[in-house]
Amino acid sequence: MKKRSRRRRKNVFVPIVVLIFCCIFTAMVAYGWQSRKKNVKVADSSKNANETVEVNQSETSSDGEINAISESETDTTAETTTVPASNPGPDEKVVYFTFDDGPWTGTPRLLDILDQYNIKACFFVTAQYMDTEPLINMLKQIKDRGHNVAVHSLTHNYKQIYASVDAFMADYDAMDDLIFKATGQHSTMLRFPGGSNAGYNKAIRPQLLQAVRDRGIVYFDWNSFDGDVEGKRGQELIDQTIRQVNENTHSILLMHDMPNTAFVHDALPTIIERLQADGYKFELLNENTPPKQFAK
Repeated sequence: MKKRSRRRRKNVFVPIVVLIFCCIFTAMVAYGWQSRKKNVKVADSSKNANETVEVNQSETSSDGEINAISESETDTTAETTTVPASNPGPDEKVVYFTFDDGPWTGTPRLLDILDQYNIKACFFVTAQYMDTEPLINMLKQIKDRGHNVAVHSLTHNYKQIYASVDAFMADYDAMDDLIFKATGQHSTMLRFPGGSNAGYNKAIRPQLLQAVRDRGIVYFDWNSFDGDVEGKRGQELIDQTIRQVNENTHSILLMHDMPNTAFVHDALPTIIERLQADGYKFELLNENTPPKQFAK
């Protein structure tokens, strides 16, 4: 009887021990798995954190660049939409560089020289020397480099444009349309081919000047001239320019930017440096500049 009882207890004890062992083993396995899973999560988290830092640094850098570009664009927009007053004092020596008849394929060299001296000029432009698309690209480059782009004439054909007021305004509008395509802005400035008192416009002059004024367009003549289209070159051109500018405290200087006056580019650095030495500062001609007008 006792043997049978001991055998029964043994039969019960063995499964209990096995059950306990299985529970302990299961718990150990579960604990190990949880620890491993936790370690994997920590490693992944650490890896993601490092990647996030790299991405954020990159994004921060990009944001900085974007902000810088935006500020630059904002500044540029302010410069192009808000025209500064140009009313120098009576004793302040100022010269306004203006270039007629271009642009052409040599214009970038002129722009480089002006950039070198940080001078901005007004370009009274035509469509004589370039096809439409290259012309639009060049006008855009002139504007993008801080200069003003204004109408001179589409064709510069005196007899054609001065045939009537309507003919002149049609020519003006055609050139202005090209300027608008290039810059996004319509011109409000004009230089009449030959000047406002050109002999070619004598028959229609009063009506023409009134039509221009009615459109809100400011026209500019000049009171200084470098003599480039009269055959002046080299030292002779430099001397005439300096002499004529020095005759005026406020000088609107006429020069030409076209293939047969490319020599002006060679003389320009000397002209600039001599005018600087004479105490002149260089301002950008705009619609607020008091105009010099031969005919009113």
